[in-house]
Amino acid sequence: MALHRLRSTLHRPDAVQETAGRYALHPDLLISSDTFALEQAIRAAGKAPAPAEQTARLRAALSASASGEYLPHLQGDWVAAARAAHRAAIVEAELQLSALHCASHACALAVQTLSRAAQADPLMAESHHQRLMACLAMTRDRYAAVEHYRRYRQFLANEVGDTPMPETVELAERIKRGEKPCLSGQPDFMD
Repeated sequence: MALHRLRSTLHRPDAVQETAGRYALHPDLLISSDTFALEQAIRAAGKAPAPAEQTARLRAALSASASGEYLPHLQGDWVAAARAAHRAAIVEAELQLSALHCASHACALAVQTLSRAAQADPLMAESHHQRLMACLAMTRDRYAAVEHYRRYRQFLANEVGDTPMPETVELAERIKRGEKPCLSGQPDFMD
């Protein structure tokens, strides 16, 4: 009954296909999804010849993507997987954009994009949290950077049962001492 309703709603008798007992959406439907369009835009931005064009394409991709929770009115395992894929694509675009901002020393913009990425995925690579701490120290002050470090440390302890890496702790201590470590151009802090 659910398959019939889905096929009727999508006006496609082939909307859901069964192969060896597994159901999947028709590839044309997947291609028309927001996540697919976002991933295509991210790939296209990566192929752009100039950083300014890459930045413009990533911004356009992010502004065209769904804001808020993806498919908020639906529940189920497949929806959770779709949400995770969409969130990962958004985080990837934000991280690429932040790297472009860092490379051009647009620190305030790097803070914005890194903050959005960290909010969407607090478990993003720790190197990105390190960059955010450094950018906060550069654009705001050491207190904002240390506050991010403390929230991140608390998140790791409460949600993961782990602690930050020694490099992150050392970076926090440097920032507490008043250093303003710009990490752009230092590949050991990048993925």
